[in-house]
Amino acid sequence: MSSDRFEEIPQLEDLEVEEASSPEASGSKSLPLKRKKPISHVIELESDTDTSGRQQIAKSRKYNKNNKNSEKIELNKITNQLVLIPNAKPPGQSWIWGYFDQYKPVGQYKRIVRCLAQVQRKNGAEQCGHFMGSDNSTGNFIAHLATHRITEESHKRKMNEVQNNGQLSQLRIDEIIRNNPDIKNNRDRKFVGILIKDNRPISICNDEGFSEFIHEFDPNYRFPSDKTIQQLLAEAYNQIKT
Repeated sequence: MSSDRFEEIPQLEDLEVEEASSPEASGSKSLPLKRKKPISHVIELESDTDTSGRQQIAKSRKYNKNNKNSEKIELNKITNQLVLIPNAKPPGQSWIWGYFDQYKPVGQYKRIVRCLAQVQRKNGAEQCGHFMGSDNSTGNFIAHLATHRITEESHKRKMNEVQNNGQLSQLRIDEIIRNNPDIKNNRDRKFVGILIKDNRPISICNDEGFSEFIHEFDPNYRFPSDKTIQQLLAEAYNQIKT
């Protein structure tokens, strides 16, 4: 037998007998055979490794999504869009709240604050004005105050001095009032209120007569910087819109 006429011999398990479809077929000596299609049932089982891998991918996607959201908002670049919560009550018993203004939540931030700590700059003392956001935690707020050398211990010392020394000199009282961020911030807002209600220019703080008038009531008061005034004006405008 030549190799050109070689045919593969089917295996028995791949063959099945074809039933005769006519009397002639049933009377033949040999029965025609046809190739039987192999039957296989494949069951794929999901391994623990696959399940774990899918879970890790899902977590990774969720993490990346959250990270993208957190990177979208830089508070100090949208300060003119943030809305102040006037006379906001402290959300807790923490000592830090007297050093911050509170703003309405934006985006992923459940709490937004602006630092009121006094810092020395070229034009004199003014508020820090740095904005921060959090998911209700206060760790980053406390860390920021520490950069101004304001800690829970220093805060307690200052409060104890006020409570324990009933004979504080007027000079010392004035110093405490001047350095109290709540009082300074409130007076700055009152000053900006004059600009808005009486339609006065910002340059009024440079007028000699007006400065002498304010000095008569509070010799220690210093007008806010132009930057702070602009910030407070923007906040007032946002409050009117809402």
